[in-house]
Parts: sequence; C-alpha cells; structure tokens
Amino acid sequence: MSDHSSPHPVEVILAKGLRRLLTWAIPLSLLALLFRAPAPGGGLWAYSLAHLTVVQLATFGFVAEMGELAERPWFQHMKRSWLASVSSLIAAAVGFSALLTLATSAAARYDVSLQFLQLLSSLDIAWVVAALYLGARRLSRRRVASIAGLMLLAACVLSIAIYLSVVGFADDGGWLVDGGELMRIVLPSDLVAAVISLTVLLRAARLPHPMEQERLQS
Repeated sequence: MSDHSSPHPVEVILAKGLRRLLTWAIPLSLLALLFRAPAPGGGLWAYSLAHLTVVQLATFGFVAEMGELAERPWFQHMKRSWLASVSSLIAAAVGFSALLTLATSAAARYDVSLQFLQLLSSLDIAWVVAALYLGARRLSRRRVASIAGLMLLAACVLSIAIYLSVVGFADDGGWLVDGGELMRIVLPSDLVAAVISLTVLLRAARLPHPMEQERLQS
C-alpha cells in the first residue's frame, strides 16, 4: 500500500526542480553578467556553444536525479502509467531547460534572435535526451542510460556547432538564418535524434510496470 502522507512525485519534481534551477541559474547568470557574450569575431561561437552545453548538462543532471521517481506508480488507473509518468518528467525537463536558457541568455546579453536560437536548441535537445535516458534506464542499467544520453546530447550540440561554423552570425551577433543549411545540417540530425529517442522510450513503455507484475502474479 502506498504511503498517502508522502508527497506526489510531481510535487517532488517541481520542488527539487525549482531548487536545482536556482542553484544553476543564479551563479551562471552572475557569470554571464560579468562575462557577457563577445562579438561574432571575438569568440561568440565558442561562448554560445559552451553556454548551450552547460545548460543541457544541468538539465540532464536534473533528469538523472529524478529518474527513479518514474518507476513509482503516479497514475495507477491509467493503462500506460509509466509512459504518463515519464512524459510528465520530460515536460518538467523541458521547462527546466527553457527557464535556465532564458535567464542565462538574457544575462549574457545575446542579440534577441540568438536568444531565440538558444531557446529552440535547448527545448529540442532537452526532450530527446530526457526521453532516451529514461527509456534506456528502464531497458538497461543506469550507466548505459547515462552514456546514451550524454552521447545524444553531444551529437545535438555538434549539429548546432556545425551549422554556426558554416553560416556564422549576423554582424550584430544575431542568429543568421539559412534555410538550406538548416535543412541540410540541423533538421536531419533532429529527426534522427527524435526517432531514436521515441523508439527507445516506446519500447520501454511496453514492459510491464512492477506494480502490474505483482497484480498478475497475485
């Protein structure tokens, strides 16, 4: 029987997510205020990629910390209770990543269009990495899931790095949009990452929940 006095996993995620967000956002924002984003010719490429990577590592750490909660029965009366729980955790990871990106991007004083690019990149990376990690964690071991998640994170950041290397930035440091290069570099990698993550996640969702196994055996 579950302990009704214990907080719901969603409450735990929100509470810990807020603490982790402040733990990361405050020092990173202070650093960004002290060391604002440089000009395009003065290291903006490396600065923006380092920023994106740190934000995603923070998000991944949050997902890894909360991953164990996904094995608890959040929604006992739903047919796919594990998938519903994991979807909630992925949504929390996306929100965590978005808020951390917005706060630190503003502190770094990026051009508005580059802030938008950082946000889009963060949202895209956060959900695929979280989905892959949580699915792999259920199918295999935590170490395997961590390696898979970090590899996908690196691959996603690499696609942005290649795009920015090829296209560069606008003169004012803004996002220089090149539809052809987006279609050639970024979108294919996004599609592959989404297919891999969803495949692993849906395969993991087919496994019976431990609570369901107990009911079947009783």
